[in-house]
Order: sequence, then C-alpha cells, then structure tokens
Amino acid sequence: MRCRHCNTRLAVHDVWCPKCQRQSSLVKNELSAMRSLKATWAQYKPNISINVPLAVPAIIFGIIPLLILIWLFNTSLMLPMDSTVKLLLNLLIKSVLVSLFLPFTLIGFKAVSTLDGYQAGKPGLFMALKAYPKYLVFSIINCAYFVVIYLICFGFPGFGSDPILRLVWIVLVNYWIALILPVPILMEDRNLSFMAAFKLARRHFGVVRWNIYLMVLVLAMLNILATLVLLVPLAITIPFSWYAVRDYTRTLLEYELDKQ
Repeated sequence: MRCRHCNTRLAVHDVWCPKCQRQSSLVKNELSAMRSLKATWAQYKPNISINVPLAVPAIIFGIIPLLILIWLFNTSLMLPMDSTVKLLLNLLIKSVLVSLFLPFTLIGFKAVSTLDGYQAGKPGLFMALKAYPKYLVFSIINCAYFVVIYLICFGFPGFGSDPILRLVWIVLVNYWIALILPVPILMEDRNLSFMAAFKLARRHFGVVRWNIYLMVLVLAMLNILATLVLLVPLAITIPFSWYAVRDYTRTLLEYELDKQ
C-alpha cells in the first residue's frame, strides 16, 4: 500500500503517512464502519435464532423498564424542578433508576466477547447475567456524566446558563456516545477497568471517531425502529448490535490503533 499523496510505501497498519503525515486510505476503507456492519451481518444472519435467548433479559429487564421510566420522566409524577434541591433530587432519582435497568442492555457484551463466533445464545446467557455488577458501575459513571453536563449547560433554577450551552450539551452528548461505544469490548477483551478502557479509546481511537459515531447512528436507528414495531425485532437487533460493536472494536485493535 502506498500513500495517495506522496506515493510513500506504507505498512499494513499505517493510519498516517510517515513522510507527509497525511491520513492514509485505511480509515475510509479497511476501518469503515459500514463495511464492518455488513461483514458482521453476513456472519450473524445464519445464527439469528440462536441468539434470541441472549436478548430476552435485555428486552424484559432493560428496554421495557427504560421505556416506562422515559414515560414517567415526562409526566407530572416526577418532582417539579423549581428549586436547586428538587432539581438535584430529581436528577438523582432518574440516575439511580436508569442505572438499575441500563446494565441489562449491556451485559450481552460479556457473552459475545467471551464466546467466539456468533452463537452466544443460551450458553452465554448465564455468563452475561453474571456481568451485571460490572455494567452497573458502567451505567452509574455514564449517568453521572450526563447529570454533570446537564447542570453545567442548563444551570440551576434561578441561575440560568448561557443559551449557547444548549448547543454545547448536544455536542457533549454525541461526543460521549461515540467515545464510549468501544469501551465495553475493551473492558472485556483487555480485562481493563472502565477508566483504563475509556482512556485507551479516548487517546487512540480519535482518528476513527466519525466512523464510530456513524455506527452509533445506524445501530440506534435499527433498535429504535425495532422498538416501534412492538419490541419483537429487538430480539434480532440487540444481539446484532453487541456483535457489531465487538467486531469493529477488534478490527481497530487488529490494526494496532491502540499503539499509534
């Protein structure tokens, strides 16, 4: 492989040309998120039925309770946020409730990372459930982040923030999601803590951040559409999402982005 700008010979895993310092075609080709999604789907498709049991806890104990919570959060059942104390209490209640159910949508990462191939299914079910405490911590940290940026960007009752911070909030939410996507697989494959996996993703995966964000958007749309169709297709899209994130993260590691 050669640099398209200066024709310097590149190593297989070179993301940047050592001579002109420009980005190689690796990011758009071999590290393409859509290319990875298509490859995962081709291998996952023959094993769809096998993986349905793995999705059951995610739907029953994760997605459905979270949908109910979203409905409750948008009704008058929650405390009015007309004072600092009530605001903080409201955010605390929401964070705790979300943190209790969110791990069920993530525990499948344990099974698909531990078992090779695309046949986690029943063999991976118990393994996934045992990972709940790890992903409870994962969820708490994420909820804490969103609480902090909410307080910074929207301010406290009586102490409103600059309107431009509303746009900053949108940027911070989207950036965090793209940043955090590979973290569960890094935690499992490298046996890392949340913070160690987070630091690795932040430092070394910046060059493919837009690719990761594209994967987030595609997987989010698939699961939202599946949810709207009476939840049933989630039994297909949730395990596919776990495998897709696993495969793409492992591709990034295979191309040694963690060393560049």
